Amino acid sequence: MQKNELISIIVPVYNVEKYIEKCINSITNQTYKKIEIILIDDGSTDGSGKMCDEYALMDKRVKVIHKENAGVSSARNLGINMANGEWISFVDADDWLDSDFCEKLYNEAITNEKLDIISSGYNRVYSTKQEKINCKIERIKYSAQEYFIKLLNVQNGYGFCHMKLIRRECIKDIKFHEDIEVGEDALFNMELVKNIREVLILGQALYNYRFNNNSLVRKYDDRYVEKYLKSMMAVKKYIFNNYTDNLQVKYNYYNYVTYHVLLIVVNYCFNKKNNQTFMNQIKLLKKVCNIEDFKEAIKKSNYKDLSITRSITLFTIKYKLYFFTALICMYRQYQFNR
Repeated sequence: MQKNELISIIVPVYNVEKYIEKCINSITNQTYKKIEIILIDDGSTDGSGKMCDEYALMDKRVKVIHKENAGVSSARNLGINMANGEWISFVDADDWLDSDFCEKLYNEAITNEKLDIISSGYNRVYSTKQEKINCKIERIKYSAQEYFIKLLNVQNGYGFCHMKLIRRECIKDIKFHEDIEVGEDALFNMELVKNIREVLILGQALYNYRFNNNSLVRKYDDRYVEKYLKSMMAVKKYIFNNYTDNLQVKYNYYNYVTYHVLLIVVNYCFNKKNNQTFMNQIKLLKKVCNIEDFKEAIKKSNYKDLSITRSITLFTIKYKLYFFTALICMYRQYQFNR
């Protein structure tokens, strides 16, 4: 394998003038120098786009594209189309990289030519603290089949598209689904699996993920259920079309859906901005749990890979102990907002 290959780093940018400088500096200061930095300004209305242009004047590796706002998937797809590198990496504009992110991941790639995805652990950064994720094991390698199962365990973060090096030739014609607003990166990763051989997870926190209470996952939205249901149905269609006889994948799919039902229950039904009465919130909880595909997933899911809190919450939902579900969710909201 040729060493010193080009890495294309794609950064969707939308109204992040508060964070974008730290993000871009962390990329331009990489110890591995053979990179191109593709900044996709997705119709920002603050100073983000101008800041991107200033970086392009200072560093010839930086390319900037300004486009009308069409969402993060559209921006990433444009970045993929423009990329010249043998390897692709995605970075969110409010996150940042350790200076040796590219060097360490690429060094793993050149020691094993079967590796098509190399991912690091990461720091989940809160306003007052941070915690390391996926750093308990020095390194672990997965086959494509094993990796697909891991993608269905949302808690490990493998479904994120960032914190990875992805071999460009494995992406081929795969695109992010622009009509899906949540979970689009997990589906992208699932579709990649058919083109990959092996995946390595390096247990070092080289990516810094900024925890944001205003992210799409936690932000109250009247279309919250609709967005997640659409995403879950896209995943279901892909799995049931491509893994027809694989019971292990199917049952992990039910766990995947149930995890997102728990997200809906906490961040929609009992969100502090949901101004319904307590009893109406419980009615909303029952309504969500009785959506046919959600109901089936709840029934067929198990407690595998769930945290203790989520396992208890799932237990209360399975056995229709909705009052206790509500208390747990309200406490979770208190934790998020304190």
